Amino acid sequence: MSDEEVRALVEAGTVLRVEADLAAARRDLFAAAKHVESAELLASSDPTGGLALAYDAARKAIGAHMHARGLRVRKGPGEHVRTATYAAAALDDSGITDHLDALDGIRRLRHQSEYGSRLILPAELEVALLHARAILLALEADLE
Repeated sequence: MSDEEVRALVEAGTVLRVEADLAAARRDLFAAAKHVESAELLASSDPTGGLALAYDAARKAIGAHMHARGLRVRKGPGEHVRTATYAAAALDDSGITDHLDALDGIRRLRHQSEYGSRLILPAELEVALLHARAILLALEADLE
């Protein structure tokens, strides 16, 4: 983890210091795992809904990492982008950089499906699930 980069995010107000909360971190990881399971079940019947769950799984796993370290992103518009910014800074040496890099593309697909008329293809959900699973597994292992 790049302490310097995370410190810079705190100084900029992108990330806020709060009390560490391991119970909240565990709840977020549990919810993230359930989202992955549910997204897998939706792969053929509702890939658009499944993509939203896969994205939320990755985002909640990152949120768990933050809870455990006494951090959270500043609330409001752009919160999801700030979450990805935190992940890139805090997890740059975690071996999941490629998966974290893909997170913004998944966020954009989710945005297009939520606020536009974009339907997600099953293959797109599979790619999103690949990244969400990798992020979840790495952060579960990191918090053990």
